[in-house]
Amino acid sequence: PHRLSASFSAMADQIAAASQALALVPSTAFSGNDMSAEFAVLKSKLASIESTQDRLAAEFAALQQQFTELNTDKGPAFEELDKKIEALKKIVEIDQQRLPARLNNARSTALKTLLKAPVGSDGKPPPNFPATRGEFEHITKERYEAILKAYGLPIKGDTDAKREAVRAFVGIPQDGL
Repeated sequence: PHRLSASFSAMADQIAAASQALALVPSTAFSGNDMSAEFAVLKSKLASIESTQDRLAAEFAALQQQFTELNTDKGPAFEELDKKIEALKKIVEIDQQRLPARLNNARSTALKTLLKAPVGSDGKPPPNFPATRGEFEHITKERYEAILKAYGLPIKGDTDAKREAVRAFVGIPQDGL
C-alpha cells in the first residue's frame, strides 16, 4: 500500500510538472523552426508520463490480485496456524481452570489439609483423587499412575518419582512431611 501511494504521488508530480511546463510556454514560442524541436521534447515527456502510468496500472493490478488472493484463500499454512492457536487457547483455558485448585493445594502443609483436584484435559477432575494431604502421601503406585494418565503426564520412574510428578503438577508443596 505504501509503494502504491508513493507511485501515485510520483505520477501526480510528473503530470503537475508537465502541465506547469506547458503553461509557462508562451504562445509565440511555437513559431518558426524551433516549434518542431519543442514539440518533440513535449512529446517525449508525455510518452514518459504515459509509460509511468502504464507501469503503475500494472503494479496496481498485481497488488489488487494479491489482496484478493489473501482475502479469499488463506491457504494451508494459515489453517494449520489457526488449529495450533485454537489448541493453545484450550491449554491456557484448562490451566486457568486448574489454578484455584493448585493455589489451594499450595497451602496444604498438614496431613489433614483437604486437597482440591485440578481438572484434567477433559475438564473434569480425575477419579479417585486423594482427599487429604496425608492420603496423597500414602496412595499406591497405581493411583499415582492413574492420576498422571488423567492429566496426560508421562508415567515414568518408581513410586517416589510418580508422587513427585503429581505433587509438582497439582501444586502440593514439598516440605518433607
